[in-house]
Amino acid sequence: MSNYSPLQALFVLAPRLRRASNRAVSIYLPARSEGYDARFYDIEFRDLLHRYQDRMTAKDRELMEYEMRRLRHHVAVVRPAGCPAFAGFADEPHGVLELVKLRDETDERLEVGQLLVAPILRQLEHNPPALIAVVDKEHAKTFGSILDDIVALEQVNGTEVRHSRAGGTSAPSNQRKAENRAKANLETAVKTVERDMASGAYMHLYLAGPAEARSTFEKMLPDRLKKVVAGHLSASLDSSELKRELREKVAAALKR
Repeated sequence: MSNYSPLQALFVLAPRLRRASNRAVSIYLPARSEGYDARFYDIEFRDLLHRYQDRMTAKDRELMEYEMRRLRHHVAVVRPAGCPAFAGFADEPHGVLELVKLRDETDERLEVGQLLVAPILRQLEHNPPALIAVVDKEHAKTFGSILDDIVALEQVNGTEVRHSRAGGTSAPSNQRKAENRAKANLETAVKTVERDMASGAYMHLYLAGPAEARSTFEKMLPDRLKKVVAGHLSASLDSSELKRELREKVAAALKR
C-alpha cells in the first residue's frame, strides 16, 4: 500500500514504545541460535556495559545499568530464540520494557536517550510486513506478520443459529439464516482488513483458511486490496498452533 510506514509496523509489534521518553535505553544484541543459554547473555550484557560505560556521564551510566538489569531479566523470561538478533528497549518511568526479534543480523549497539529504532526500520523497509486474514464461514481472525513475529490482532465471530427440529419450511429458512450470517461475518472481516491496511503498518496481504472461504472473501475485497494480496495459505482457525503454522507458511511463501 502507498501509505506503508515502517514506524507504524513497529508500533504494532511493540505498542508500548509509543510511551518512551528521551531517557530510554535501547540495545541491539545477537540471539543465540542454539537456543536460550543464560551464560551467553550474561557475557553479552556484560560486554555491552563495559564497552559503553566510559562514553557516558555518571547520570546516564546509572540509568543504563538500572535499565540493563531490567532488560537482562526480561530476556531470561522471553528467552529469545530462532532469530539472528533482537532489540531491547527500557524506560521504567513510562512503562516501557520490550524485546523485538529481528529478521537479520545487526551491529551490537547501546544508547541512552531517544529510542534507537533506525536499525529496525531499515529491516522493516527490506522486509515489509504483511497482514494475514484467516477466514471460514463462521469466523475470521487477523494477524500481523512483522519481522520474525506473528501478532494476533482481531477476531470476528459469527452468531450461532439454532436449527428447528420441526419439518416443513424450517430447513430452507435456517439455510438462508446461515448464508446471511456467513455473508455478514465476511463483510465484517473485510471492514477489519480495510481498517488494518489503512493504518500504514502493512504492505502485503495474505488470505488463509479453507479454499472456498478464501475465494469468497477475496471477491468481496475492494480492488485496491485485491492488488496487494501476496498469496493464499492453507490454515485452520481450529488449530492450536495457528500462529506457528502461519509463521512457517509465510516464511515458505517468501522463499518461493
